[in-house]
Amino acid sequence: MNLMMKSNSDNIKKYILDIFFPNRCPFCGKVIKWNENCCEKCGEEIPFINTEHCKRCGQENCMCDEIKIHYDGCVSIVDYSGIIRDGIIRFKVDKAVNLVDVFEDRIYDRLSSMVDIGKIDVVTSVPMHKSAKRVRRYNQTDIIAKTVSNIINKPRNTRLLIKLKNNIAQHKLNSYERAKAVKGLYSSDKKCIQEVNGKVILLCDDIITTGSTLNECARILKENGAKAVYCFTIASTQLNK
Repeated sequence: MNLMMKSNSDNIKKYILDIFFPNRCPFCGKVIKWNENCCEKCGEEIPFINTEHCKRCGQENCMCDEIKIHYDGCVSIVDYSGIIRDGIIRFKVDKAVNLVDVFEDRIYDRLSSMVDIGKIDVVTSVPMHKSAKRVRRYNQTDIIAKTVSNIINKPRNTRLLIKLKNNIAQHKLNSYERAKAVKGLYSSDKKCIQEVNGKVILLCDDIITTGSTLNECARILKENGAKAVYCFTIASTQLNK
């Protein structure tokens, strides 16, 4: 089962770490072998996307005619349902940082279906507010960006965007409220303007629901001179028309 097997790099380090910190399935928490990415049962339940999604807005039910899309494309790997929902919650709050490893074998091909990877200049991520990051001690989207950067062999800079303030949980909001809520939440880091101007940027996040967060971040990047902004997320929420 390929998706369960980790890459050969750093195997010795992983083996040694496993002695002190047993490897666990990112979905159910079960202890697994050091060279596995998830348990066999969860691996068989992963809801990989097998339906056609719009390559521009990233949605199964295209929203391109309903809202102005500032990013140039978006792809995801799985539906946000079942064990994926549990896994991403653990990824965010329970330090299940090995979640991204489960999808390593699929990331390159999925991105290639949207954009010529050779044209990408830099990989970045949706930022977390500094106070929230102090509490959690990591930003899960930075972990996604790091993995993607390594897989496509492109530089990573997760300082291109800044989150100015914390916001309420967006799962409580409808699409209109989400779009309104993200206004003024993000800004660019002026120290990194040369990393943005004229560049093709790949923006990473864990989930796309209505796309409001990605859209706002892409808008800011383009206002600061980005040539194009493409988006990658682990999961996509299925929305009703």
